[in-house]
Amino acid sequence: SAYYFDRNREAFDAIVNYYLSDGQIPYLCDTMDEGLITREFEFFKIPLTPREFEEEEHSVVDVRENTRVGIWKSRVDSLINKPESSKIAGLYAIVDCFFILISIAFLVLETEGKVKDFFINPENKYYYYLFGINVFIMAFFTGDYIARFWSATSKKMFLKQILPWMDLLSILPFYMELAIMAYHGPQGLNIDRNESAENPADSESTSVGGWYVVLRVCRIFRVIRVFKLARRSENLLILLKAVGNTSTELFVLFVMVFMVVLMFGSIMYTVEKTTSTKDTKFTSIMSGCWWSVITVTTVG
Repeated sequence: SAYYFDRNREAFDAIVNYYLSDGQIPYLCDTMDEGLITREFEFFKIPLTPREFEEEEHSVVDVRENTRVGIWKSRVDSLINKPESSKIAGLYAIVDCFFILISIAFLVLETEGKVKDFFINPENKYYYYLFGINVFIMAFFTGDYIARFWSATSKKMFLKQILPWMDLLSILPFYMELAIMAYHGPQGLNIDRNESAENPADSESTSVGGWYVVLRVCRIFRVIRVFKLARRSENLLILLKAVGNTSTELFVLFVMVFMVVLMFGSIMYTVEKTTSTKDTKFTSIMSGCWWSVITVTTVG
């Protein structure tokens, strides 16, 4: 139940690294015969040659090492993105994961009835302590994002990746809340209390108006913070890349599921509507499609 490749082991390690590093061929290839490397690349259909990559890689390294800014960018990049590069980088990765977990815990606890008042009620004695911790964590995330963007070798490639955009979406709701607090005060963030007021005309929500809708939508994006942990897991990154590489196949799969759901949902609605003598829950094709989705994704 295993695949066996009758290929060079050392070259195969380089080829695996090629796919894990978005097309970067490591210098491991320079210690091997160039003809062997070329044959291995042709076998696995890799378009680049070691010599072409070596010149490109050296040009990037020289630009960074010949300037003071380039050296600092390289150091910051190693600190943030390469925990194995030094003990400080490893400690930074631990602190980053710790802050992510605290941030996610705050997000969950804000919805718990017993402790929700600690996070949303400025009159509570713990409110400003927890708010201060949240401010510090978000300042850390903001600095981390700015440092990642600044130290990126290619700003264009950085913006093409999905994880930086997820990081940005997880940070923006906090600054939206700060803007609302600055304009309406801390009570402006207390959505639940304003919505539960008996007389909406007397509630502070009338003064805030449509900001509640915007804030509620923005708060949903805070859930994206959990994806920040993906940067620290190489296996999860490999899984995400595998999903991205199979996007066409996944699209075909979803189309097939959609066709099955629509077809059997329509059949179920028609049969129930024509044969049932009692009131039926299949009052429309949409209700039949819902039954079909549940059936396909559970017992189907």
